[in-house]
Amino acid sequence: MKLKYFNQFVFEQAEGSEVKDPSVYTDLQDDLKEMIEKSLKTSDQKTSEDFIDAYLRDSEKTQIEGLINDSDIYEFYLKYRNNIDGILSEINFYGEKPSDMDSFGLYDYIIVGTKKAIREVLNMLNK
Repeated sequence: MKLKYFNQFVFEQAEGSEVKDPSVYTDLQDDLKEMIEKSLKTSDQKTSEDFIDAYLRDSEKTQIEGLINDSDIYEFYLKYRNNIDGILSEINFYGEKPSDMDSFGLYDYIIVGTKKAIREVLNMLNK
């Protein structure tokens, strides 16, 4: 009998490198689309596709309205924690050491993980 990580047991997912069924995360995707539309009003990009491309290239220069501060990102995590945890489980985020991600506290770990999940959702939207 092989032991599983707790998150594998909860989500019944094999470790992978990409999200398997993006349609499960429609609420999260819709909320991010709405935030991107608000961000377009204050950015140089003309379309949401251009904005997503710019964000994926450099998330420090292109920021999503409502996800700029760590406290906003934490609130976003609390709102969508089940979806975010599922995404992170599917991409094997929990198999990485926090210190390898420059995350040395629980709060930082949540912020880093949420940002990674947001990138994954934006990749889903970009396809």
